[in-house]
Amino acid sequence: MRRRAALGGLLAATLLTPRASALASLLHVSRRPSDTFTLPNGLEVVVLPSSRAPIVTQLLVYRVGSADETYGRTGIAHFLEHMMFKGTGVLAASEFSRTVARNGGRDNAFTGFDMTGYHQTIAPDRLELVMRMEADRMVNLRILESELRPEREVVLEERRMRVDNVPSAMLDEAAREQLFGLHKPYAMPTAGYADDVKRLGVGDLSAFYRRFYAPNNAVLIVAGDTTTEAVHKLAEKHYGPVPARAIVPRKRPAEGGAGLPQRVTRADVRVPEPRWSRDFLAPSYRAGETRHAHALQVLTRLFGGSETSRLSRALVAQDKIALSAYSGYGPTALGLTSFEITVQPMRGRSVAEVETAVGNQMKRVLDGDVTAQEVERAQNQLLASAIYSQDSLASGTRLYANALSTGGSIAELDDWPRAIAAVRPNDVVAAARHIWRDEGAVTSLLTPAEGWK
Repeated sequence: MRRRAALGGLLAATLLTPRASALASLLHVSRRPSDTFTLPNGLEVVVLPSSRAPIVTQLLVYRVGSADETYGRTGIAHFLEHMMFKGTGVLAASEFSRTVARNGGRDNAFTGFDMTGYHQTIAPDRLELVMRMEADRMVNLRILESELRPEREVVLEERRMRVDNVPSAMLDEAAREQLFGLHKPYAMPTAGYADDVKRLGVGDLSAFYRRFYAPNNAVLIVAGDTTTEAVHKLAEKHYGPVPARAIVPRKRPAEGGAGLPQRVTRADVRVPEPRWSRDFLAPSYRAGETRHAHALQVLTRLFGGSETSRLSRALVAQDKIALSAYSGYGPTALGLTSFEITVQPMRGRSVAEVETAVGNQMKRVLDGDVTAQEVERAQNQLLASAIYSQDSLASGTRLYANALSTGGSIAELDDWPRAIAAVRPNDVVAAARHIWRDEGAVTSLLTPAEGWK
């Protein structure tokens, strides 16, 4: 739950020009050039043309992630991501990545709660090559026991390195279980529980693959030095023949964990300095009181999104209570999401001092002490970040993937700057009052072995 991007996976832009209206002091975000079309088999295709560099990025994202698993069978989505590189009837194991590298490109993949993505960056004249290989493994993946056994150890080692050997990650996992409810979709780790991963077999992964990996459950995003016409021709040629499958609608719980508020603590000899966090259940673009989503993005920026935010100025610069203090919120989720506040205290400061200081800053917001000037500053930070994000083809494709894999649309992406610009101080206060409640909170303490008081 740490450090989500404040933009929440939405939109990007290209120009800074004066805005003519009552919002004259806000940056103007122009619509990013994009085209979209859908193949007869249901594959949605987005083209983001850019001639900034002679490269192109293909991202194929499936609308499936770890939140689509069931308790006792966790880790399938991530395990399958690994197995997607183990060959088809055409490609031998690991040949996909070797072929990309031989042609001067790079590739990788990722698994999230709501989506799984596979991406390659390569020269424009090699786009057909990676598109052909990606379409091949969409339908022809071979999951063999001989490949699965050693890859299971790779997956387990990845969990040990990124979670089991990282005290903060272990604490975050425990906090999610409390916030979203034990054994519920967003409470189960993307890496899976180790005992579950050890039990997963060829049948489990094959069934998951057949259930979710289909063109009508995917979005293809191509960004870079190409044209919509070229992408359309290649997509029809390589993805077009892949048959659609019946896809069961995905569901997410409408509530969080029971018995909130909760408090979780992890003491560990590997922790050099303590950390205090509080996470609140929050609406996303798709679940809960969605009308607060844009105001919550503004709130997280002005409250703890930078060194000039309220938390940083009060706790770090003025009162010397903390080494760092920030907040984060990510609205791009199929279900509920969370709003986090995290403080790394100054040596010698107590838990009570941190909680009192954070509480005082929260109370100011809840009491309505939010000015138009600081809202405007937060809005401009968000809008500027969206503009600068266009310097990276990778960030552009991921922004669109986040939205389109969780029920969003191109129209919503295009409307994001206007929605952010429309947020007013009373909207920010209302959003804070909606989520900053004890019955939706989990407080977590990460401490050295001797504890922290």
